[in-house]
Amino acid sequence: MTIAARTRFGVLAYGASGRLHREAAVALLTLQAHAPPTAEMVLLTDQPRLYRWFGNSITIDRLTPAIVREWRGPLDDQFRPSLEALRRLAADAAADVVLADSDTMVRRDLGPFADRLADGAVFMHHREYLLAAPPRKGDRSLAHEIVGRTWQGITPDATSAMWNAGVVASSRRHGGIFDRTLAVFDQIRPATRYFAVDQLACSIVLAAYAPIEEAAPWFDHYWANRPWFNRATERFLSRALLEGLTPVDARNRLKERPLVGPLDGRAPWWLARLRRIISPAVPNDDDIAEFHDR
Repeated sequence: MTIAARTRFGVLAYGASGRLHREAAVALLTLQAHAPPTAEMVLLTDQPRLYRWFGNSITIDRLTPAIVREWRGPLDDQFRPSLEALRRLAADAAADVVLADSDTMVRRDLGPFADRLADGAVFMHHREYLLAAPPRKGDRSLAHEIVGRTWQGITPDATSAMWNAGVVASSRRHGGIFDRTLAVFDQIRPATRYFAVDQLACSIVLAAYAPIEEAAPWFDHYWANRPWFNRATERFLSRALLEGLTPVDARNRLKERPLVGPLDGRAPWWLARLRRIISPAVPNDDDIAEFHDR
């Protein structure tokens, strides 16, 4: 990793899903399009050859199968690796750290965002709800499972909030913040039925260091409309390949003509069920088959 980088932006993408790696490629391009010139781009992946097109414009941190297994922990948790990735990005304490999900796109100049980090800020994508009063029935156990109990020296109270973890960032001033976040995750994980404990741990720990600020003004997180954005990213990357675009050309095009769509495209439950009944099953051919044959 580049020691001179002021801000280190990371994306984590591992596994055999072609969709995930297309998302990660476009996320990286939008980061490059809007980041300050002093920023470093780091991709943490077990499939580095898929990103050779980027050349030396990104730093690839290769994940081995052993690393991935270790990062998922004894309970094989799919969300735990994001916290390990944050620890890895912040390990040398040489730069402010940002981890963006693969299903994010940057929408504006990240200079002011980087300035806030340099001043000591912490960010998550957006605030969702108070831990003491979750709106969804399935999350209401958080009020007695988490609030009022102490986790690695931090006690969430009635003012503590759940934040979306599509983007997580911290100033380098907060030494050890992600070590503590992982420790909170490992303490909480067996104690709650909530599924995204990485998000919960970040919400608890980052707020103990500084008021969490919203990254949403800079980043779109399209998790609730992935099908639309999946089609858009696939078309964009296909055209980039056919036209022989360089990464610089591609990110400039995304800056001039961003892929913009509704961020929430979820269908009502009854429509989703109807589609499953009347639509024939379609085989999943999006996995990159050769990954399974290594």
